[in-house]
Amino acid sequence: ILAVFCNLSQYLCIGRFSAVSFQVLGHMKTVCVLILGWLLFDSALTIKNIMGMSVAVIGMIIYSWAVEVSKQSAAKSLSIMPMKETNFTEEDVSLLKSGFETDSTKDIELGGATKQ
Repeated sequence: ILAVFCNLSQYLCIGRFSAVSFQVLGHMKTVCVLILGWLLFDSALTIKNIMGMSVAVIGMIIYSWAVEVSKQSAAKSLSIMPMKETNFTEEDVSLLKSGFETDSTKDIELGGATKQ
């Protein structure tokens, strides 16, 4: 039953996370299986298993930290960039408005015709 729910949760994660995040979740599944096997079925945990789980958990922590740092730096770079201001004169605005108001063409997609 636990394996079914574990695989179902992995299926629900497909498409919602990046490929690396999905692999990290897969390694977490392996760690959970090893720990639950030790707790529920009294299977032997060797030094090799413990070291492997430790490396996997440390890798997950470092990966999570790196993703957060990347997100924060991307947010900072977006907030630092100033908005570009346009310096239109009144003459530019009036020319744009007059060209728009005197245009006799209609939108063809809306069923209007053009006057020639």
